[in-house]
Amino acid sequence: MADVMEERIHSIERTAGFAFVIASVVLATTMLVHPVFPDVNRTSAVLQVITSARGDAWMQVHAVMAAGFAVAAIAFCALAFLLHMKGSSGSASVVSTCAVLGGGIWVTFLCAELYAYRFFANLYGVDPGGATMLFSTIWFWKVGALVAGALLFFGAVAFSGVAGVKRDLFPLWLGWGGALVALVGALVYILDFLSSTATGAASQPMQWPAMRYGVGLPIELWMLGVGAIFLKRYFAGNSRVRVTHTRVMGEPISRRSSEVRGSTAPTAFSGVAKQPAAPDPARPVPPRIPHPALAPDPEPEQPGPPKRPPPPQIFPG
Repeated sequence: MADVMEERIHSIERTAGFAFVIASVVLATTMLVHPVFPDVNRTSAVLQVITSARGDAWMQVHAVMAAGFAVAAIAFCALAFLLHMKGSSGSASVVSTCAVLGGGIWVTFLCAELYAYRFFANLYGVDPGGATMLFSTIWFWKVGALVAGALLFFGAVAFSGVAGVKRDLFPLWLGWGGALVALVGALVYILDFLSSTATGAASQPMQWPAMRYGVGLPIELWMLGVGAIFLKRYFAGNSRVRVTHTRVMGEPISRRSSEVRGSTAPTAFSGVAKQPAAPDPARPVPPRIPHPALAPDPEPEQPGPPKRPPPPQIFPG
């Protein structure tokens, strides 16, 4: 049973390690190349930027970003399963729920733009006013939903960091560092969302350079560090499994049976005959039943007086 549990943990470390590394590299790259708008509340200017590029580069970046968030959700779910096996079932439930909901929101809205940008580009050439009005409604809903998805991902990072330190999965500085950065990002997003709802403006922390490089990039580096730790444990476990047992000079190749271990055969190290253990007088010794293959042959019948004939039958036939 212990071997099966160790094999499960080994497999989870491999999946989580590769997923965290891939997601961190993909999301960090898309975050660096993603365009920045001076003001997200000027939806007409945003729509002009999208339609002028025909949405090609814009949608390619968003497609890669959606794939990165999907891989990140897989990584957090694998980490949550590992936390559950280590005993932190409550934190594992929070991490998996936040990762699935947050990743689902980001992937849904980013993939929806793969079909919507052509529609807005064509509509803007026919009716700029109607296209801007419709785009404004969708844009505000999208930005608000992405804020909710970001808050869920911050919650997954915070809970997994604290639980990972508690269960000795992460170093102290990595676990609490990720939780601190996630807490700061969540506070900034919440305060900006509350202020935007009071004024009717769109929430735009994702467009701030301070949030990109002060919160977003450290989160990606945290994911890269977690993935590197899991991969290191995975490859270290593989190297331990590959080490073979070196036979000592004089050690027999075949396994010795229990009868040979209890006999007086000399050992390979000492060369002295091993004395059998003295039986305990207070404990009765059970009778030894020989193996059927080792049982003696039956004795041949000895000649003697003839056997008694069988009794006569009353009703013959």
